[in-house]
Amino acid sequence: MKKEQRNVTRINNRYVQNETVMKKQRSRRRVALFRRLLIIAAAIVVVTGGLVYVYSQQVSLLHAKENEKVELDKKSLAVAKEQKELKSMINKLHDDDYIAKLARSEYFLSEKGEIIFNIPDDNEKKKESSN
Repeated sequence: MKKEQRNVTRINNRYVQNETVMKKQRSRRRVALFRRLLIIAAAIVVVTGGLVYVYSQQVSLLHAKENEKVELDKKSLAVAKEQKELKSMINKLHDDDYIAKLARSEYFLSEKGEIIFNIPDDNEKKKESSN
């Protein structure tokens, strides 16, 4: 069996022409819609990528600042401790008995009738034994 070829003639009236024009318009609209959606999607990807980049930069900056804050807190505690010790030393220096005791121990000053004996420290003994 052979297929028969049919010669079909197209009707060329106003309705058919309008339908052909409408199909072309729909096709163009679909292509234009696809292009618009593609451009919008690309814009969304670019904006989202930019936001993710900025967010990651901010997160890394935040971590760096947190680490810096921890280090500065440690330094602040050390300075506060040193300040407390210095205030304690200032209060002690206002005491005449403490000043007298300090002068006797540091500068080998003595009261009347006192004899001062110099005893070497452990550090000095180690230095002498290593020589």
